[in-house]
Amino acid sequence: MHFGDLHITDRDEQNYQEFLTLIAQANTNLSGGIDFAVLPGDNAEDGTEEQFLLVKQAIERLTIPSEIIPGDHDAKTGSLDLYCRCLEPALWRSRSISSYRCLFLNARDNGRPKGFGIGPGQLEWLARELQAADAGEQRPVFFVHTYPSELGSSADTVQALMRKHRVIMVDMGHTHYNEIANDGRTIYAATRSTGQIEEGPVGFSITNLDDGVVSWKFKPIGGWPFVMITSPADQAFVIDLDQPEQVVRGVAEVRAKTWDALGVVSAMCRIDDSSWQPMQRSGTSTTWGCVWDSRESADGVHHVAVQVKTADGREASDAISVLTSQSGRYELPPYLPGDDANAIGAYPEKGILGTQLGPNKNGRKW
Repeated sequence: MHFGDLHITDRDEQNYQEFLTLIAQANTNLSGGIDFAVLPGDNAEDGTEEQFLLVKQAIERLTIPSEIIPGDHDAKTGSLDLYCRCLEPALWRSRSISSYRCLFLNARDNGRPKGFGIGPGQLEWLARELQAADAGEQRPVFFVHTYPSELGSSADTVQALMRKHRVIMVDMGHTHYNEIANDGRTIYAATRSTGQIEEGPVGFSITNLDDGVVSWKFKPIGGWPFVMITSPADQAFVIDLDQPEQVVRGVAEVRAKTWDALGVVSAMCRIDDSSWQPMQRSGTSTTWGCVWDSRESADGVHHVAVQVKTADGREASDAISVLTSQSGRYELPPYLPGDDANAIGAYPEKGILGTQLGPNKNGRKW
């Protein structure tokens, strides 16, 4: 899960109080159901010790493991010394989870008072980590404050490493708005900020990686349960045509994950306008699945929907568009050079409004 940029200033400000509410909701509904929570930088608006300590006090309430990375506001005092002292001493690091290697980067490693970049030492470390991921047959995932194309003089090197080692996802903050981009190799996911927001309700995003399939959805503050289809891939998230979970052929399994304090007791799935069919829980997990024989569907795009219900009658749903091709052949659309240039635009069902109301694009210059 991903808490958007906090931009914390004072305990009584709305963004701090909403952050505490989000933490409470995460503790109640997500604990045990996710691997870790991410704070993607710009944790403290002015990078002061008082602001960092407020963030630390809030995070100490979180019962889910957390990972924190720095943003430009965290270095507003001229360095990341206070950030390291109060929040996270390791400015870059990695952790392995199943068949994935998660790499947490410092985008403020350019040796200058402002701007973004990754310095020589971090680049050498990154290259070694990616080589180790290849050797261990792990798929790399980046967590970094900004789009890789914004990493100054290091951008070309970072993007070359991403192409060479098939980084499947980059999780980011900085934009202040929800956005998904897909360059045909990598999914880029930016989550709206918790502070300094200009569009829609506050919340957090949840990312799932299911055998190389990337799924992402924004959870606004408020009611539960929450459900997300994790396989097959949404058409907007296809990055590997060779995988039958991304361009579907033959018999596939539709899988969905659910989150709720009391748990989900039933799940149903439907392909296009066919009848609803029950899904089965995978053991005692929060994952539900059902079989889909895609050979009964014409090649093309199909609507896959899932509905879930709790014991007390609360409901949630998710829906995606899925590509099928029994030959496995499909021609990807043309992609533009760069990363954010390939943003998919509005996707309301995933919480993406497409207005790009943030300092990078159409919003205020905070």
